[in-house]
Amino acid sequence: MRIGIYAGMDVGDVLDRTIPYIGADAGVSHLLKYKLHPTLAIGDFDSLCDLEILDDLKIKKYPSRKDQTDTQLALEYAINKGYDEIDIYGVTGGRIDHFFSIMCLLEQYKDLDIRVIDATNIISILKPGHHELMVHSKYFSLFALDECKVSLSHCEYPLSSYQLRRDDPLCVSNESDEKVHIDNDAYLYFIQSERRN
Repeated sequence: MRIGIYAGMDVGDVLDRTIPYIGADAGVSHLLKYKLHPTLAIGDFDSLCDLEILDDLKIKKYPSRKDQTDTQLALEYAINKGYDEIDIYGVTGGRIDHFFSIMCLLEQYKDLDIRVIDATNIISILKPGHHELMVHSKYFSLFALDECKVSLSHCEYPLSSYQLRRDDPLCVSNESDEKVHIDNDAYLYFIQSERRN
């Protein structure tokens, strides 16, 4: 089951209108702006300018002093409800510390299908294995979570059994106009940039 989460940054109307959404704090106002009614509003709502928009919504309110971000609360709620495909919007282009916390959550829940989406990028994690993926952007990049042997074909810059380290940026800005073939023996960040419409 797939669900979307919209957080505090307005990344535009790049939303999949076929799935339900959770609004995390100010993300509620973005969803309503784009004419989507959230199934749940969650957070401390300290970033929400107009609290009256919560009046007709199902809400889960938390105190401002807590150990999780509002987006983390939304993600954990979705996972506990059985969603295993989750698209997260509104977490790029703002505070870098919040973006890093999202990357930590992607790694923590790497066995689920979680994507971070904005107008330009799609960030996800590839499980170990063989993948044949259509790239929906001009560029794709791979980064290792831990050391990983990577082979790439059907792309501009192929690789054969390359040992990609976590601190190695070799696999940035590759290109493919067809299904790229990726073989990896450990988890990889898969980032698509400059999305095609």
